[in-house]
Amino acid sequence: MDWRGKRVLVTGGRGFLGRHLVRGLQARGAHAIPVGRGDADLRDRSATRLLFEAVEPDIVLHCAVQGGGIGWMREHPVESGRDNALINVHALDAAWRSGARVFVGISSACAYPRQPATIPFPESELWNGRPEPTNDTYAQTKRLMMSLGEAYSQQFGLRCAFPMLANLYGPGDHLTPERAHVVAALIQRALARPEALVVWGTGRATREHLYVEDAADGVLACAAAAADGVDVGPINVGTGVEVSVAELAEAVAAACDYAGPIRFDASRPDGQPRKCLDVSRMQELLGWRASTSLAEGLARTVAWYRQVLEQEPT
Repeated sequence: MDWRGKRVLVTGGRGFLGRHLVRGLQARGAHAIPVGRGDADLRDRSATRLLFEAVEPDIVLHCAVQGGGIGWMREHPVESGRDNALINVHALDAAWRSGARVFVGISSACAYPRQPATIPFPESELWNGRPEPTNDTYAQTKRLMMSLGEAYSQQFGLRCAFPMLANLYGPGDHLTPERAHVVAALIQRALARPEALVVWGTGRATREHLYVEDAADGVLACAAAAADGVDVGPINVGTGVEVSVAELAEAVAAACDYAGPIRFDASRPDGQPRKCLDVSRMQELLGWRASTSLAEGLARTVAWYRQVLEQEPT
């Protein structure tokens, strides 16, 4: 795809993933327009439509989200459900009304059932059960967006892609503990040099971790395919590598040069028992795969956090 001159609206464009998407678009010659909460409250239908109509995008990359880590999700089930449902519906409708050709809605592996029949999760398992209870309302808003996107595609011809991303990590993640994802939270704890590195849950749950720069590249591959007329729809975007929380904690400790003990707090939720994506459709349809290993990605991420912490006032 020739991105040069394309007007690309990036909601959440100043957030964790959004900033990397904007850089990737600029490198490809696109006219990236990042927007955030200060530009419009996407929970408001009229404000969302006015924003999109003013931009007149060719392509919409919808990253805006009300979310956080497993702790935040558990404490804010209403906001994570209500707010994201409004944000997703309004963004999808405004994209169509403003004349966009392509809508890419960032989805998540959490949309899968808590215990799918097949692991790694193939896209065919998406609707076969209810999501993990600790993030159920959030996951349901992703399902709503994907289902409604298929309807807009069928009825109005809006080309849609919904990359279901593995757990993201990398430079630029949240610094506040209640919003931080698991890798960011562990790195911040390890760099604080505690007597023991405390990890939520039993350590037995498994996750798949995707470096944010790889995620941005994968999202753009989805957008390019959709723009070329490929029926992308919901698609797994990840590494296909399953890592236990215990293994992740050890890898983070090594990357942070932390030599203390690792302790698991079983009173805290594990969340979904296993989470790993089947990325065969991604590789076949997009001809794309993630290139950053977990060790390499953790090293880059720890270096970024060290730099940020050094700049903080003492």
